[in-house]
Amino acid sequence: MSDDAPRRLLWVNHFAVAPDMGGGTRHIEIARELVRLGWQVTVAASDFHLHGRAYQRRRDASDRATISEMIDGVEMRWLWASPYTRNDLKRVGNWLSFSRSLLRDAAAGPRPDVVIGSTPHLFAALAAQRLARRARAPFVLEVRDLWPESLAVGGRGKGPGYAGLWALARFLYRVARRIIVLAQGAGDYLVRSGVPARKIVFVPNGVDVSAFAGEKSPPRDALRLVYAGAHGPANGLDLVLDAAALLRDEPGVSWLLVGDGPSKAALLERAGREGLTSVQFADPVSKAAMPALLRECDAGLMILKELPLFSFGVSPNKLFDYWGASLPVVCNVAGEVARWVDSAGGGVQAADGSAAAIAAAVRELLARTPVERSALGDRGREYVVREHDRPFLASRVDATLRDVMQRRP
Repeated sequence: MSDDAPRRLLWVNHFAVAPDMGGGTRHIEIARELVRLGWQVTVAASDFHLHGRAYQRRRDASDRATISEMIDGVEMRWLWASPYTRNDLKRVGNWLSFSRSLLRDAAAGPRPDVVIGSTPHLFAALAAQRLARRARAPFVLEVRDLWPESLAVGGRGKGPGYAGLWALARFLYRVARRIIVLAQGAGDYLVRSGVPARKIVFVPNGVDVSAFAGEKSPPRDALRLVYAGAHGPANGLDLVLDAAALLRDEPGVSWLLVGDGPSKAALLERAGREGLTSVQFADPVSKAAMPALLRECDAGLMILKELPLFSFGVSPNKLFDYWGASLPVVCNVAGEVARWVDSAGGGVQAADGSAAAIAAAVRELLARTPVERSALGDRGREYVVREHDRPFLASRVDATLRDVMQRRP
């Protein structure tokens, strides 16, 4: 293949979303930049939304046809996956049905030159690897969630399926030409587990800086803290309600929780029961609407439940969105995320993951002048412009893919 010939990339992520949906838009934004670098990119995903638990492009589950959509030069192929409402066996069925749809759909499409398979779960990545083998194309693994280690996030132990997932993950690590990790700590963990260091490529999450180009709100005395993301057990939003209770006598502090997920109903009920009037809830917003929402706030909440995995294995989209909007952050996540906050100088790091530490960090931010708080947000934005803008991250992906296409296995 000549250097000028278009290269066809198939990027598989079950939970990739379009800009008009809620959630992280990493894949469509990096893919858009790859198109500008000469790639033909197809992103294969399901339109059954991870948090909203509803179809975004088809009428209902009876419509199983693949839906193709062009967004900024990127082909999004929306594949059918079975619906579910709770995190039970039907959720596993959703994973498996997506993988079957992928294998069927790809058989009719053009041969990719390289395939990336992401791991919000392992079955989609395995299907992507099978497609790469069928097409005799290099396979690249993108480790978004570590499996089976992520089972601990949901409070599950090492049950019967743990060993099987462990073996599947190790198989994918072995056959992948390269392994893209979103957190450097995840790469270090894989190397300690026996994965060759030469395979690891660090491409963290980031932000489309140009989407946050609007004029920022002027500094003000009030402190409205926003959390924009999933409302699940691992997100630690009970800690936010605990911190709000500790700060209920601070009239200038208010909290806005934007998003959806399995914990939201219980959070709403608790906030009402305890009279936490400073806490407001809002429905999810699309990524396209996120800049305007964040401009109405004064600081971002980078909150997670305190778990060992989160100290090295996460790269939260919301952190970079906050900084893209020039918001300072209050962060309770230890390890790599805390080091990003320190490197950026873009917020206040809580002493630990507890509600008391979050409340203390909010008090520390509140004690600063509005201009000082605004300066923290500006430093956060400067950091993502340097290290986490989409064109910069896409250049790493581009170099990785060109390298694996030129080298022998």
